[in-house]
Amino acid sequence: MLDDNVPQPWQGQTTLVFALAACSVGLGNLLRMPYLIGEHGGAPFFMGYVFTVFTVAVPVLTAEVMVGSQGRGSPLGALRWATDQSGRSVSWSLLGLIQCLLGVMLAVYCLLMASWMVDRAVVLNLDSLASASAAEVATSFEQLLIDPTYALPAALLAVTTVLAALGPRVAMALIGWVALPAMAVALGSVLQFALQFGDLGTAADWLFAVNYSDFGWEGAMAGVASGVLTLAAGLGVGSVFGARSPKNLPLFRAVIAAGILDVSFMLATAVALLPLLGAVNTLPAEGLAFLFIAVPYAFANLPLGEVYGAVFFGFTALASLAALLALMEPAVMLLHHEGGLHRNWAALAVGCAVGVGALLLHLFLVQAALLPGSLDVAILLSLLLLTVFVAWRMPRPLARGELYREPRWLFDVWWLCLRFVAPLALGFALFWRLGVSGS
Repeated sequence: MLDDNVPQPWQGQTTLVFALAACSVGLGNLLRMPYLIGEHGGAPFFMGYVFTVFTVAVPVLTAEVMVGSQGRGSPLGALRWATDQSGRSVSWSLLGLIQCLLGVMLAVYCLLMASWMVDRAVVLNLDSLASASAAEVATSFEQLLIDPTYALPAALLAVTTVLAALGPRVAMALIGWVALPAMAVALGSVLQFALQFGDLGTAADWLFAVNYSDFGWEGAMAGVASGVLTLAAGLGVGSVFGARSPKNLPLFRAVIAAGILDVSFMLATAVALLPLLGAVNTLPAEGLAFLFIAVPYAFANLPLGEVYGAVFFGFTALASLAALLALMEPAVMLLHHEGGLHRNWAALAVGCAVGVGALLLHLFLVQAALLPGSLDVAILLSLLLLTVFVAWRMPRPLARGELYREPRWLFDVWWLCLRFVAPLALGFALFWRLGVSGS
């Protein structure tokens, strides 16, 4: 039995799978994947992305969940326990602190995205963009950036902070058992709408074409980077989820299931959106222009688009809020367990940090409607350090003891991927991303 000072676990594997999947859906590649698939050869790019998810992202996230399950504490505390058991320098545990900081920084983006998505849902539902031109839709979004309503993100952050203060079991149960099913229902309705009113031929040509001439070094590296970053590994979320999972779960298989759900949501979202853009003769773009200009324009110019557009942006807002809540948890746990703060005060402190960060980001970095990509480099570096520690510094028997529920052959596959495939892929992705950022 765990004592009162140790986070009490969830009951059952499904909660862990659903919570991991809901968080990864919220952190997925909605801004980039539909564009990147067609830009880099269609099916070859998608297959490379899926291969990376299951040979790099899933093994690394499993390692993070395993460390959390062993240490039963914050990311910092769990890694400190792992370094003690492995006989390694305690300096490795500082990676847990870095993960918490990265999680808070990414939570800032999630808060802004969620508030913009709620705003677009309301605008579409009120039919304010009915039959609007692309220029009018762009002007509407630009006005939101120039003259924002601070009450909406403040309200969303307040609700999220209260949920974080209620405790991880309540918050993560809501993520897994309320947010994810609601997202699935909403996405299913939008997909049905796309099949009825969208241009399926155009979408199929963009998503499923086999064009190897467009799949070069850039396409391969973009697929690797996207596959690595999709599951929210390296941000402490897997560690705190693992700290709350029952000790007898097959963790690797649970993370594989979460990866399958994440890829399914990503593909279903792309299949739902691309036919709508084809129906209004709009090509996919990358970044905020795709999600907040091209997509609202498509909904605004299709029958019943105001209804389904509101449903779609409600789904994406819910995904972002689920990710926001999950990303706040590592820092809340750090302040609570390592800093000695009461959980309510820890949640309030993290919520204030996210709010101030969102305000500063909006004031100084979002005027051009572009989110900076520098966080990708920091997350990739965090993933690489975590991989090196678990695969090369932690004794294999220690890892096997936590993953004892996995068949021997499956454990060996995980170990080989973590030792050889993941470091190589992460190194290439980091090198490529540094080159992109510097150019």
